[in-house]
Amino acid sequence: MAIELELVSAVALITGDVREKKTYEGRGEARRETGRATDADGRPVSIANAVVITEPLGLLGDAQVQLPDVQLSQVEPGSVIKLDGRLGARLAGRDFGGIGATVSGERVIPVGNYVEWTVAAANGKKPAESRAS
Repeated sequence: MAIELELVSAVALITGDVREKKTYEGRGEARRETGRATDADGRPVSIANAVVITEPLGLLGDAQVQLPDVQLSQVEPGSVIKLDGRLGARLAGRDFGGIGATVSGERVIPVGNYVEWTVAAANGKKPAESRAS
């Protein structure tokens, strides 16, 4: 059982590589891949691990960002992106009482690179990238 919520805003700090989202059937040893996952409009989607700051949920420290392939194709680990369009979150149970969050959107607005921002701040300099409004 999962809870699906509509979000007002979402900003993601990408922590993992972008990969295609697959669909599966069965469990354990009997689990087999059945194809690609798609969004409500039928577009294939990709996912990436991220730390996501959302309104109204707040900070989701171990989430996945799900967007159409075209939108995530240029996103790399270390990127900061703002999700745009229809925004939603799906909260589902995981093993050992954990809760997994998948945050979805339609478009990406690049904001910068949090690794560069952190290094610049540690060196007492202003980051080279400006923040998008």
